Amino acid sequence: MSEKKDSPRQAAFEILQKITVSKAYSNIEMVNLERYEGQDRRFVQALVFGVLERQLLLDYILKQYIQKKADTDTTLLLRLGLQQMLFMDVPASAACNETVNIAKKTLDKGRAGFINAVLRNIARNEESVKEAVSGAPEYIRYSVSESIYDLLKSQYADEAERILSSFYDKKALYLRVNTEKTSAKKLAADLNALDCFAEAVSEKTVRVKKGGGAVINGLKKGEYFIQGFGSQYAVSLLDAREGQTVIDVCACPGGKSFGAALDMRNKGSVISLDIHANKLPLIEKQARSLGIDIIQTRQHDSRESLKEYVGAADRVICDAPCSGLGVIASKPEIRYKDAKEFAGLYETQKRILSASAEYLKKGGILVYSTCTLNKLENEEIVKAFLAANGGYRLVEEKTFLPYAEAGEGFYAAKIIKI
Repeated sequence: MSEKKDSPRQAAFEILQKITVSKAYSNIEMVNLERYEGQDRRFVQALVFGVLERQLLLDYILKQYIQKKADTDTTLLLRLGLQQMLFMDVPASAACNETVNIAKKTLDKGRAGFINAVLRNIARNEESVKEAVSGAPEYIRYSVSESIYDLLKSQYADEAERILSSFYDKKALYLRVNTEKTSAKKLAADLNALDCFAEAVSEKTVRVKKGGGAVINGLKKGEYFIQGFGSQYAVSLLDAREGQTVIDVCACPGGKSFGAALDMRNKGSVISLDIHANKLPLIEKQARSLGIDIIQTRQHDSRESLKEYVGAADRVICDAPCSGLGVIASKPEIRYKDAKEFAGLYETQKRILSASAEYLKKGGILVYSTCTLNKLENEEIVKAFLAANGGYRLVEEKTFLPYAEAGEGFYAAKIIKI
């Protein structure tokens, strides 16, 4: 293997190039790190996510020391060096030297010299940098777009800064246990034997605070799958039971379909619909791994109902496409979106919820959920549905905030057809 591929910093630079230039997704690129193990793998992940989640702040600091805008590769390397110097346990000299070494290999002598001069100047002016950070506008200190900052401040008032600060926190992994194959206690013990820090938090859920690599490697055994705490809660609201018919209208990547099937003891029928036909084989493959054979997949745009299933479902899972503001910690690209873009989602969410409700039998339960904190996509969508449709009752709704136990923002509402 070449020296270039062996360098974690070089790998971080190349991943950031893919994300910035080719618009690759950070969460997908972070999975494709098989050639790095242990400390090197963790360093690459920390460096990439650190640069992505503090991009606005890093650029704000760099502006104090750069007279004109640098090209993309130079900017990425400056961000890499600055992230290590200010927000990671890396000595300034090492951060500077290693960054310049990458510049010498991949850019040219002139740009390498420029990067060296800028980073060393910043290192000599630590107090000035701290003053610049403390004096920056709040949206820059939290490194989110001004429109997302304003949205969260308007909807959550005093809680907003705690929410924004939590987007920097390292999150625990939550696993949904395949209770047909093992127990939460046994799974936690097995993971701890692999040097993880895992604990059973319920009969169905294990929380992992250390050992993500071992968790990923163990997925193929089919004893669990990764599913956020809020998402698991949404499935629990469904109260799926043996022999029932469940329709999951926006199913990919499949976690809620799997959770419902396990609650049903793999007896009954789960119909997993999704607009993206190319993603359905992923659900089928994971279902086989988990030993679930009651899931049927079908390509469908759930803004309209499938007439053959109207009135046929005991339970409906409606996990609508959303802005993702609750999962910014794991998808940092969302930080920099313009909140005005979210308006296009509202009509889609209304249509999907309205069409999904048509599947319910009398007395059936529908759970509407999102992984956003935007109330216009959550409470307001449900209110609008209930106002426009008689014969339905809101039983429960809950918003998880990312600084609390769940570690992510999530909304779920339980609706019954009466």
